[in-house]
Amino acid sequence: MLRNLVNYLEGNLKVALLAFVSAAAMALLTVRIALQNWDFVFLTWNLFLAWIPLLFIKWVWEMEKRRSAPFGVLMIYLAVWLLFFPNAPYIITDLKHLRGVPENMLWYDALMIFTFSLAGFLTGLYSIRIVHRIISHRWNERLAWFAILNSMVLSGFGIFLGRYGRWNSWDIVTQPGALAKGIYHSLRDPLAIKHTITFSFVLMLLYFAFHIFAEMKQHERTHRYS
Repeated sequence: MLRNLVNYLEGNLKVALLAFVSAAAMALLTVRIALQNWDFVFLTWNLFLAWIPLLFIKWVWEMEKRRSAPFGVLMIYLAVWLLFFPNAPYIITDLKHLRGVPENMLWYDALMIFTFSLAGFLTGLYSIRIVHRIISHRWNERLAWFAILNSMVLSGFGIFLGRYGRWNSWDIVTQPGALAKGIYHSLRDPLAIKHTITFSFVLMLLYFAFHIFAEMKQHERTHRYS
């Protein structure tokens, strides 16, 4: 099994890089637990949730390259991805826990949470890029950007629901009625609107920079070996 994992990471260097950043975050947490306490162990679960949309959509993309899924099935796949995607950038909101940190651990904990947030953001951005590829491959670039923009807005709202409403991705199955009420009340909350606009703007800005950088690197490789 370890051999299969190593072979997979060797063939997927971007995933390997993200795994390295995540491992670095876990190493910092392990040291923190040894030095202080278990207060931030919940970051492990949050990082695990951040990986779910990436691993899922990468699996979808691999299937899509071999054989296009029926339209309805692909829409279900993208809906599942969108349902879990807010978990990736959500980790940045864990910075709020720094308020209760002892002064002697403040900088260490800030860097630790930042590393977890970086891992979450990068896994999220990579998963968005894969969605971008899927939609542009199946249809066109314009539709892909339109879908990404809408996904960012919904994700910004999802982050608000997770942080302030304490809702989880699976509540759509376990508590659909209560979740629907929570969404309805949040849509009338000015804080939810401000939060959604802020987070969706930042997510879109980061993805745009991420996308441009990736396209430039790909363009450089093409010309280097042409």
